[in-house]
Amino acid sequence: MNPARPRPGDVIVQLDALGDAEARAIDFRAGDALFSLIVVRRGDLVRAYENVCPHAAQPLDRPDGRVAIDAGGFLVCAMHGASFHIASGACASGPADAPLTPFAIVVTGGAVVAA
Repeated sequence: MNPARPRPGDVIVQLDALGDAEARAIDFRAGDALFSLIVVRRGDLVRAYENVCPHAAQPLDRPDGRVAIDAGGFLVCAMHGASFHIASGACASGPADAPLTPFAIVVTGGAVVAA
């Protein structure tokens, strides 16, 4: 198991740090290990996915750490343009043929927390 992976109860991000219809990469480090999540908020819906596109095993985020959300409301991989449903992580179009890997969270006390 990746030692940088957040454990249940670890705070991922404060909810008010995410705007409505915003997706952002959040990196966690433990020594040389890195674990990256995509946290997306759309209204009351908040989801987290591992920041790995199933097409090319590359991060979805742009250099600024943000993940594009297109006009149709899909997460878009910065590398090859694969798009994914926000609510399920399922691939909607593009070169990916598998869904994003979900990461279990809960929203409590104004924070997004690993479940």
